[in-house]
Amino acid sequence: MFASCSHQSQPDLITLSSPLARVSPAITVIDINTNNDLRDSSVNSTQQSISFNMRKYIAVTSACLFVCSCRLTSAFITPETNRIGVARTHNRASHQLNVATQSRLMPRVTQEHIDTLSNKGYVVIPNFLPRDVVDELRDDILRLRSGGAFREAKIGQDSTNNLNKSIRIAETCFIGRNRPELASISGSDSIRDRESGLYDILDGLCGSLADLCSKESGARLDNSLTELLYVYYPSGGFYRRHRDAIPNSASVLRKYSLLLYLNREGWSPQSDAGQLRVHLDGGGDEVPEGVNPNFVDVDPFGGTLVLFKSELIPHEVLDTNSERFAVVGWYNRAVTAADIGSLGEGGSSEMIRMGMLAFALLMVTFGVTSIIGQ
Repeated sequence: MFASCSHQSQPDLITLSSPLARVSPAITVIDINTNNDLRDSSVNSTQQSISFNMRKYIAVTSACLFVCSCRLTSAFITPETNRIGVARTHNRASHQLNVATQSRLMPRVTQEHIDTLSNKGYVVIPNFLPRDVVDELRDDILRLRSGGAFREAKIGQDSTNNLNKSIRIAETCFIGRNRPELASISGSDSIRDRESGLYDILDGLCGSLADLCSKESGARLDNSLTELLYVYYPSGGFYRRHRDAIPNSASVLRKYSLLLYLNREGWSPQSDAGQLRVHLDGGGDEVPEGVNPNFVDVDPFGGTLVLFKSELIPHEVLDTNSERFAVVGWYNRAVTAADIGSLGEGGSSEMIRMGMLAFALLMVTFGVTSIIGQ
């Protein structure tokens, strides 16, 4: 398979500066009116007791309603539902519940796989997809390619993106939910879109990685920022050594890279070639000076899933002697205030423009609280 959140309270009312007043104005009005009525009455010990108990009752009730409203808000104010009507949420607990509900129907990674990814920086999972799904996804690639959906793959980030056939020979097609240009070719019920299809599988995979990301970096994975594409390598195709997360570019949000191979049954490492070479020498795009090469070659058998840390693992696709098919993707962390403040550090006006446009779009779509990582 492979080688080596306070408020100040007053005695008689909840002030307009308090969180409860801001959350529920009706509660504030009730409290004020109740206390005004009590002031207009003759003051005696019994009425003072009633006033005190009434205020205490209202305060406790308000607090309970406040807590309930927070829980309801966190449970239901989420991004729009996905195609099959299952609520998509960035709340970790809700997302994990969604993943658990579908886990009986879809491929999943185990805790052992997660531990390997954490410790080694990469993990290879043979037979992650069954053969029939592999074949159907490969047919989907061929259908989209014949329909003109693929383009020659480029290299680089932001304004430096360009075609360089000395570094990469391949074709790519960006995929994802709600892409009408793809539906016009393959229909709305492709193996990607249907229930328990590719998108559902990869959403579940993102959920499986959420805890690891939070534990290792304190960051939250944002599935709405996941990047996915089909990649087709012709005979003679390759992609020289590179990294997926580059400082001072949008790719810095990438936390985990995925490769899901869709090659035909009977792929031969010797005659078909096209292995993935995972470099473990601690370098970047080049082997560090004075360090001996250290790598692992992974055979791209159909159904095999490879996950690795995007900023850590340099890798390359060796020359292939046959057509080579794969799904490639990146799970990205949520955008933070620090990211916005550092948009200009790369010195690229194009990067700043693209970054601000992307962030504005996300704010309109999801709201600030869904974007800024806590």
